[in-house]
Amino acid sequence: MDECITADANRPVAASAVLGGTAITSRIAFERGATVFVAGMLGRPWRVVEGLVRLDREGLNGPEFGGLARVGDVIGAETLMFDRYTYTAVALLPLTLEPWCHGTAIEREHGLLLALARSERRMADVLALRGGRAAERIRRLFGYIAEAIGYRDAQTPCIPMLRLRDIADITGLQVETVSRTISQLSDHGEISPLARRQVQLNYSPD
Repeated sequence: MDECITADANRPVAASAVLGGTAITSRIAFERGATVFVAGMLGRPWRVVEGLVRLDREGLNGPEFGGLARVGDVIGAETLMFDRYTYTAVALLPLTLEPWCHGTAIEREHGLLLALARSERRMADVLALRGGRAAERIRRLFGYIAEAIGYRDAQTPCIPMLRLRDIADITGLQVETVSRTISQLSDHGEISPLARRQVQLNYSPD
C-alpha cells in the first residue's frame, strides 16, 4: 500500500525539496506567481488546499492557457499513468498543496476516476469564463476567484486582483480590452479598487 510520509503540516518548505527531490511532506506553500511544476517534469499528484492555480500547456507558439484549479482540485493526476506532468502549473494566488495520497490499486483507480471527473467539471467552468461580452466574462472570473478563496457568499467580497495578462488569457480577451473593461466596471461602481492589489465586488457573483 502506498502511503504519505508526513512532516510538519504547518511549515512551508522549498518547492525543490518536494517536487524536484525525494522528500515527501504533508503540505507545501508557494508564493503568488511561483511556478509549481513544469510540463515534462517527473512528479506526483497534489491536492489544492488553498489558492488558485493556472495550468498551461505547450502550444505551437509557446505556453498556452490550459485551465484553472482551485481548492479541492487535484493537479498532476496524470503522473499516476505517465509519471510526468502534462501541464505547467503557476500559483495565481498564494497557494498551499498537499500530496494526494492513494492506497491500494483499487483505491488508486477510483481516485483517478474521481479526479478526472472533477477535472471535466473544472474545464466546463473555465469554458464559461470565455463566452459572452467582455464585462460578463470578467464578472464571472471575479466571482470564480471569490468562490475559490471562500468569499463568494460575502455581501461585498474582496478578492486579489490578478495580472491583466492572466485575466486576458483566462477569459480569451485582449489585454487592452481587459484594462478598458475593468475601468468601466470601476466607473459604474460594480467594483472598487483597494490597496495592495485588491478589488471589492459590489455585485453578487453569479
